[in-house]
Amino acid sequence: MEKKEEYKYRGHLWFAMRPGVGRLTEPMAPEFQRAEKGWEKTPPYLAYHIFDKVHTVMLTEQGIIPRSDGAAILRAFREMEAEGVVAARVRVGGVDHSGEAYLIERLGWEVGGRIHIGRSTGDLATVSQHITQREYVLEAMELLTSARMALAGFAEKHVETIWPMYSPGLTVYGSGYILQHAQPMTLGFYAMAFLNQLEREQRKLEAAYDLFQISPAGSAIGTGTDIPGFDRHRTMALLGFDALYRNCYDAEKHEWYTLDSFAVLLTLSHVISGLFYDLLVYSSNEFGLVDPADRYCGTSSIMPQKRNPTALRFLADLTVNVKSRMLGADSVDGMHRSWTDINNGLRMIPGILGTLKVDSSRAEELAGAHWAGASDLASAVVREKGLSWRTAHQIVATLVRVSVERGVKPSQVTEEHLDEAATMYPDYGRNLGLSTQIIQEAMDPRKMVYRRTLIGGPAPVRVLEEIALSQRKIEEDSVYITEKRRKLEKAAGDLEEAIDRIIGI
Repeated sequence: MEKKEEYKYRGHLWFAMRPGVGRLTEPMAPEFQRAEKGWEKTPPYLAYHIFDKVHTVMLTEQGIIPRSDGAAILRAFREMEAEGVVAARVRVGGVDHSGEAYLIERLGWEVGGRIHIGRSTGDLATVSQHITQREYVLEAMELLTSARMALAGFAEKHVETIWPMYSPGLTVYGSGYILQHAQPMTLGFYAMAFLNQLEREQRKLEAAYDLFQISPAGSAIGTGTDIPGFDRHRTMALLGFDALYRNCYDAEKHEWYTLDSFAVLLTLSHVISGLFYDLLVYSSNEFGLVDPADRYCGTSSIMPQKRNPTALRFLADLTVNVKSRMLGADSVDGMHRSWTDINNGLRMIPGILGTLKVDSSRAEELAGAHWAGASDLASAVVREKGLSWRTAHQIVATLVRVSVERGVKPSQVTEEHLDEAATMYPDYGRNLGLSTQIIQEAMDPRKMVYRRTLIGGPAPVRVLEEIALSQRKIEEDSVYITEKRRKLEKAAGDLEEAIDRIIGI
């Protein structure tokens, strides 16, 4: 008899991890699990470690500490790495001074205590924050290029998928939503609107990266040090920074680097939340336009039928969370949590878009069902009959009102209906004589889209041009990011070579 696999119940959300059990058919996506876990508060031990090594190398090379002591300290750090940097630093305590605590434990006060010469707790804080935040930004740029590639592919796939537009739009502006049908577009055109916004966010990330590439190392507690030979440029280079703070007080006393993070976090999160708030609404039964894969959904502990698009909600909530954390009691922690959420969110976007089901038939039906072609009908009246825009606008507005009252659908409107509306409008008062064929062509949602061939319009020919341009921009940005990574890798390699020379390897 086959033995059944035993499961230990770990809460109702655990069922979302079990494929084929209950409402969902596949386990939660790994990147979604990571996003749900979020940021775990941990001191930036790896950043402390890099700074400790760089500072020791500089002190040794400049003869500020004896070479034998420098070599002993650097050997001890190599031993720490063998043990595990984070584990070793947690074990000895001291948080930002955990490197010194470890050295004193291993080498004693006379040798281990030399590492802090010319340095302050403020140094440790500002340098570690710059290292940590530049990594957040660099990772965000890498993940954003992947998200942009996914969005470009999604747009290309749906360049001809007719899509309803809602005015003023389903976006997180913090006010009520009108949610009334506007002019039709395509899903590809809609996706490209967000891709263009994300391209601008890439530029902001680059600017933020440059800010975090200024080295505060050596500023001590605000006036630097009087130690002869102290070389801030050498420290800057080994840390991989591009420039120095020219004023030590500026380097140590400012706190704006957290606000710089929030500045880019706010705008980037707003774009992401705008897109995924829309998709969250579109995924509801009432709209029924999109359907996320089970791996990005959760369920309910009381309602067996529930299939909650929780990954979409996570992304839609990003802006609200960033704003609340920026204004919270601990804005530094809030910054770390926000970067973690943003990067985890970007990490999910390719998977979500790649598995998203789209009901194109329903979308096209909705696009033409609620008089979204009224503007184009008014344009046809202007073009064919030479009327002013305001007169044509009012005649068509009358047509819409009367048709809605009588239950006449846009697809049923004929020349007679429009003539009646023109006669009812007091400033015109006679038949128009616009043919039923012209009326129906004017309000056909697909033809409406294909007619808009102007630059920036939704016609597929224009959207395809924009997709190609965006794909070239992604390639250029990938080169930029690769160059930044290589510089940091070179600095790390130079540091290890300097250590090898000092300890005699």
